[in-house]
Amino acid sequence: MNSMKRWYMFGLLVVLFIALTTTVFAFGQRGGGMGRGGSGGPGLCSGGQGGPYGFAANLNLTKEQAEKMWQTREKFHNDTQSMRYELFQKKFELRKLYAEPNADEATILSKQKEISTLQQKLQDKMAQLRLEQRKILTPEQMKKLNELPAGRGFGPHRMGFGGGPGRW
Repeated sequence: MNSMKRWYMFGLLVVLFIALTTTVFAFGQRGGGMGRGGSGGPGLCSGGQGGPYGFAANLNLTKEQAEKMWQTREKFHNDTQSMRYELFQKKFELRKLYAEPNADEATILSKQKEISTLQQKLQDKMAQLRLEQRKILTPEQMKKLNELPAGRGFGPHRMGFGGGPGRW
């Protein structure tokens, strides 16, 4: 019976692993959270002139500027991919610890500290991205960017110059 229980647990873990990896890859491709561009990606909304919200067109980016924006965003995405996946895993581990009745507080707090450290590293990388994208804009475009409605601008979820938790 013990052997059967082990096979059951092994099968359950395999199914869970496949479900999680599928979710992670789908999440990264859609641009949700801290993924690539789109409405939830870092940096300017689309890197192009229209974008899902059209505010990049308000900045009158040149084709070269739009391309540079795209390149900086893609570099950010590639540079932080493993960090974002590690953060995802640690958050899942923390969730499991909270659900485990025998988990001690020190272990939970330690895992939370690991998550906080990773989140801070990602915030630092996002600040570097904003600084790089800032160098691409002209002073007039910077002024326009600052005048955009709240929630539009640099950073994930369009936070940054325009408002939200990433305000400048």
